[in-house]
Amino acid sequence: MACVAYLRKQLAQFSPDRLIMEEVPRTRGKTNSAFVLAIWGKPKTVLNVHIDTVPSGQGWESDPLGLIEKDGRLIGLGTCDIKGAAACILAALETATPKDVAILFSGDEEHGSEVMPALIKAGHLDGTQNAIVCEPTSCRVGKRHRGMLAIRADFSGPGGHSSLADKTARPLLDAARLAAAIGDYADAHMDFGTAPYKGLCVNIGELGSDGAYNVIPTTSALCMSMRPPPGDDVKTREAEIYDIAARLYPKAVLDTIVTFEPFATRDITIFERFFTDTEIVDLPYWTEAAMMSAAGINTVVYGPGNIEQAHKPNEYVEISQLLTAVKHYSRAVEGGLI
Repeated sequence: MACVAYLRKQLAQFSPDRLIMEEVPRTRGKTNSAFVLAIWGKPKTVLNVHIDTVPSGQGWESDPLGLIEKDGRLIGLGTCDIKGAAACILAALETATPKDVAILFSGDEEHGSEVMPALIKAGHLDGTQNAIVCEPTSCRVGKRHRGMLAIRADFSGPGGHSSLADKTARPLLDAARLAAAIGDYADAHMDFGTAPYKGLCVNIGELGSDGAYNVIPTTSALCMSMRPPPGDDVKTREAEIYDIAARLYPKAVLDTIVTFEPFATRDITIFERFFTDTEIVDLPYWTEAAMMSAAGINTVVYGPGNIEQAHKPNEYVEISQLLTAVKHYSRAVEGGLI
């Protein structure tokens, strides 16, 4: 909330016609999230940046919460993903005159993406025709990406001494066998889709239990994810994973963590005219552009920073890319996409 309040103060300096800041309850995690939305006129275009980051982790050569300029780069947590874009938009507002545009700084893209659907449902983006969702694309225009499905399966049993494993429920073994069945499902779909989005990108991310080599677990958990290609239906994939689990282990308790649809720009020609000679690419990662597109907004993904620098120690963004992004964001702020 403190970060959102700070950005609200920054946006207020540019005299928007409306300035909305709201807290959004989250079903996962210990704290709520929030967003701030600045509106000038009747917005036909929205520029969006998510303001949350992942934890800094180990391996930093400097304070991750400090900002260092070195060798033409700005180094710090979130500079690439994607606080550099937030700075670019604020810089654009210093010289550009906003016209029928909205700036949205939203909360929890890295932690479940519950803010975006909440503000869409509330009608805050009604009437918006085009959107630029800021993510690290190296200042290229992203037109498509995969969806995302994540599921957790929990198993339980009485537990006990491992010498009784032949006649005692084995929740960790059951979880491992379900993981193998899901892996077989993934292998059977390796040729599904078209390049560069062949296959379902199924990942078994975690197998855990409260057991040991000589202790039969009482509980175990399997966490998996899948990234269906553009044009595929995530809900159908979810149902198929549930069917596999129900057939093999009907007592397993499944919980869907996220179901995010794939994304494809509705009308790329508008953005081709706007971005002129900027390269248009397919993206390997999911973004909230999928949610805006599902709401009927013609959307692309664009921002400074290389995705290879995101979520890692010594994260950085090239200053040259920030300068390029400011130019495009300035045009969008001035109504260039109308």
